[in-house]
Amino acid sequence: MAKMVDSKKLEIGLKVMSRVVTLRIQPEMEPYFRKAAQFINQRIDSFTKDHSGGEMDSWDFLITVAIEGMVESQKNQDKYKLLQQSLDKRLNELDNRIALN
Repeated sequence: MAKMVDSKKLEIGLKVMSRVVTLRIQPEMEPYFRKAAQFINQRIDSFTKDHSGGEMDSWDFLITVAIEGMVESQKNQDKYKLLQQSLDKRLNELDNRIALN
């Protein structure tokens, strides 16, 4: 369920729980959005099974999945920064070695 909106954006419909959300995105991002929607639905199904009959409702499940996603994103950003710093340090060391020769 995708159609071109303008020369740069694609309009897609993603079903999360029982709702379809329409988004306008860059075409190259479509697989990521579809995978994210699939992951959200899987996580909500898991929460529903684990907490059936409990005090959590659909909003609680959605909020929990959103928080988990943001935490994972922050962890990945921190890992990327550390990796970038390590790479920069090694490149500087190599530059210094080359300069000495």
